[in-house]
Amino acid sequence: MVALLVIIGTVIFLALTIPFIPTLAMDMMGMMLLDRPNDIEGWYFYGRLLEWKGYDIAAAAAYRSAVNLDPFHKEAWKRIGNILTRLGDFEGADEAYSFSI
Repeated sequence: MVALLVIIGTVIFLALTIPFIPTLAMDMMGMMLLDRPNDIEGWYFYGRLLEWKGYDIAAAAAYRSAVNLDPFHKEAWKRIGNILTRLGDFEGADEAYSFSI
């Protein structure tokens, strides 16, 4: 009986905390980038987290930070193009895609 209560408690705990893990990761990454503003991959993965949570404009800004540091970061350019396409900026998306090739 005690084992069943532990399992139920664990499941409830995980159900309540797992939705906050991406938000915590975004906050931690944002704080890290304050100390390491030249971290190209940090900006890229911060953009991935933001995009995953649906913050497209903030994600595009993070990807822009990555490509400002490394203009040849093809995956960041591709993701900028994808976001701009979703936002309806097809001309900007074409330009971003041209850098991703």
